[in-house]
Amino acid sequence: MSIFNVDVGGILGGAGQFAKDVRTAITGKEPISAEKAQELALRAQEIEVGMSKVSQNIIVAEMQQGDRYTKRARPTVVYSGLLFIFLVHVAFPIFAHFTGDAVPDISLPHEFWWAWTGVVAVWMTGRSMEKYGLENKATKMITGK
Repeated sequence: MSIFNVDVGGILGGAGQFAKDVRTAITGKEPISAEKAQELALRAQEIEVGMSKVSQNIIVAEMQQGDRYTKRARPTVVYSGLLFIFLVHVAFPIFAHFTGDAVPDISLPHEFWWAWTGVVAVWMTGRSMEKYGLENKATKMITGK
């Protein structure tokens, strides 16, 4: 028998049996059947679908509630950003000037500018389209209606 005449099926079958024997020795249980594995997979899928439905119901309930702040959080981001800009670029320098202190060397991070300008641009565009009567699914999503 040459080295290339190997019984692959016998080796793989032996390896599979070895793995099964190791699993049985460690857990003390036999492997589950294919039917049981399929049943467990279907049950896991049902649970995932149920969780998706729960998430969907939560989102719908939040949008239907009377709290207008939840629906209108974008203006808060816009006005908070304006406040931060005012503090860093106007209030602190004026305060430092009148107290005789050096102007503090602070600046808003680049991430703030990217995030804030993105929110402002989307909100401004949506509000402008809404004011001109161009309502569609996108503008309703932007303005929270």
